[in-house]
Amino acid sequence: MVVHVGKIVVCSVLVIGFIITTANGLAAKPSKLDSRVTQLTQWASRRSIITLSSDKFNTYVKSKPRNYSVIAMMTALKPQRQCSVCQEAHKEFEIVANSWRYSQQYSSQLFFVMVDIDEDGMDIFQQMQLTTAPTYHHFPPNGKRKPEDKYDISRYGYTAEPLANWVEQRTGVKVNILRPPNFTVLLIWVPLVLFAAVVGYLKRENLHNLYDPRIWAVMAMGWIFIMLSGQMWNHIRGPPFYHRNPNTGEIGYFSGTSQYQFIAETYIIMALYAVISIGVILMGDRFKILEEMGIQKYTSIVGLAIVVIVFGYLLSLFRMKYDGYPYSFLFR
Repeated sequence: MVVHVGKIVVCSVLVIGFIITTANGLAAKPSKLDSRVTQLTQWASRRSIITLSSDKFNTYVKSKPRNYSVIAMMTALKPQRQCSVCQEAHKEFEIVANSWRYSQQYSSQLFFVMVDIDEDGMDIFQQMQLTTAPTYHHFPPNGKRKPEDKYDISRYGYTAEPLANWVEQRTGVKVNILRPPNFTVLLIWVPLVLFAAVVGYLKRENLHNLYDPRIWAVMAMGWIFIMLSGQMWNHIRGPPFYHRNPNTGEIGYFSGTSQYQFIAETYIIMALYAVISIGVILMGDRFKILEEMGIQKYTSIVGLAIVVIVFGYLLSLFRMKYDGYPYSFLFR
């Protein structure tokens, strides 16, 4: 009887020891989720934007469970792609990521990652059925992705401020944008102001020319052209100068949607507005120098031709940007 009791005691001690050892081993071994969070945190401490391959993207972004949100940028930054939009969008994306990385609210609940199609990212582009770049996507910690989890870059542009607003809407995390100081504007405007002051001082006897209404009329028309052509929109949204198709290399100066525009497009529109204004002036004004040359009678015809041709071309551009617009004139 004593022998049996001893065996029972020994077996109990061994079982208890095995349970304690196993429990300590499980406690010491981190879960897969903890390992992923730790690895992402380490990467983010080095660079605010984590560059992922297709395999790493599947492991750290698409795998479950996940207790953190991911903002992913799909892009094509290689020089051979000649994607100027991708370069500009990456700079703005980096501003958002840096603003979050160095904020007081920074935590492991949000990470910014990037997948480049030319850096082992082709599989992800194919999985997500992406045919254009750049694009921004939100991957929530729980539940399925919604249509709103893809950022509408054609509507809001790719500048940091609206992108940060979208991040807050999708994740609940507020990112206060911290832009690095821009000394370019200062270096441009200070010399210009100084030059204008020096010229104004040296030519102070001729300042009566400022009372010439023609000078103010030209300045007013110039300002109107700037506003009508969308320069303020360019200043707010920061679009690229033009777009180069990453597949064909073809350069496009006009955006095919009414929700977006390129800088070159606004310059062209501004020039067309100026030309059509000149045509109107030729139709209704008299010029002494033209009368002396004996060609004043033809200026109205020339002005009318300019207005008709340029108006028809502007209407064709309008049809291109507003799909389904039914009217045209001279040009299709």
